[in-house]
Amino acid sequence: MKPEDLRSLLHRHFPLLNNPELVDIIAERAVPLILPVGDVLLHPGDPVKLIPLVVKGTVKVARADATGHEVLLYYIQPGESCAMTLSSCLKREKSKVKATVQQSAEIIGIPAEVAYLLGRKFPGWYDFVLDSYAQRFQELLRMVDEIGFASLDQRLLHYLREQQAMQQSTVLHRSHQEIADDLGSARAVISRLLKQMERKGMVTLLRGRIKILSLVLPE
Repeated sequence: MKPEDLRSLLHRHFPLLNNPELVDIIAERAVPLILPVGDVLLHPGDPVKLIPLVVKGTVKVARADATGHEVLLYYIQPGESCAMTLSSCLKREKSKVKATVQQSAEIIGIPAEVAYLLGRKFPGWYDFVLDSYAQRFQELLRMVDEIGFASLDQRLLHYLREQQAMQQSTVLHRSHQEIADDLGSARAVISRLLKQMERKGMVTLLRGRIKILSLVLPE
């Protein structure tokens, strides 16, 4: 991808990065990536070499323990970056999260040494970083509210609505186990709740997929 193409993508998806010199540096030194579903950008403990700016697709960010169990933190969508990766990069720490491509993604990768340069030279870069932190903080607050105050069936309903909006489809390519992992629950519990939703005419359950019929709770 040519620098002028990267400039166009940056202007379109990242309006906070509006300093021409800043944009020029990113466009000249960024690493464009096209990644398929399932690719892992980062594992916990990896050195942070690139800051991802997503221009297409979706990247799932999760905490993972030594056994491989994951808890969803948030998704990175077009026009967004990863607050946890930004934080680790600025502190020169290793990654604390796992980042996995959920929908085929196009990413502008900013090398860590370029990110350090941008931080020293451009106040607008820190505006972008702080905005990324603020977005993720709000999402984490919502997640805490859901875990603390919402029932699991309410969380599942919200999750399916969110997935439908992200995938822009009424057929969601998510298994019961993947949903259980994202919601920090057990597969059997999620399967039972989905069966209840199917009986209510809200979804149709397929192998590895869920067809959305109506995500409005019947009265």
